[in-house]
Amino acid sequence: MHREPTTLEEWKSTLLAALGLVLASFLAWYGLSRLNETTAGDTIGTFASVGLLIWLVSQSWYYMTQVKSPRRLLFLMGVSFIQVVPFLFAAVYGAFGYNDHCVIGAQGPGDILYFSYVTFTTVGYGDMSPTGLCRGLAVSEAVTGYILLGMFVAAAVSLYARNHNREDPK
Repeated sequence: MHREPTTLEEWKSTLLAALGLVLASFLAWYGLSRLNETTAGDTIGTFASVGLLIWLVSQSWYYMTQVKSPRRLLFLMGVSFIQVVPFLFAAVYGAFGYNDHCVIGAQGPGDILYFSYVTFTTVGYGDMSPTGLCRGLAVSEAVTGYILLGMFVAAAVSLYARNHNREDPK
């Protein structure tokens, strides 16, 4: 059984991995959501969608098979679900372009990021809506949000149960 990390030195690799995830997703969103209308479109949006799918599968595989510490797993999942996944979906929406090519009502990168968070959390305010290929992408983001939230809650409950031994009342 692996020993849980307790010192900052033991957490360093996990914190660097989390920082890398945050930085990579921010740069993807920043770069792809600022493409001009002649560059953005179905081709670059499709490539970005495939890249997102590969990232989601590889991260899921990594979390399930390589991260042995429940605390590290919970921390990395939290960072991924709160920041990384919505930013990457926003990057893909931006890669498809604005002017109602992907999300009706989105005028810029901030609107796309807002739409991504609203879709990921399945809040769905209705002030913006996907169109074209982005409709399928929005559905997959909502389903991903459900699945990842379930995985995160399961990991949190497992960690809690592991750390709080039940004592028999006498």
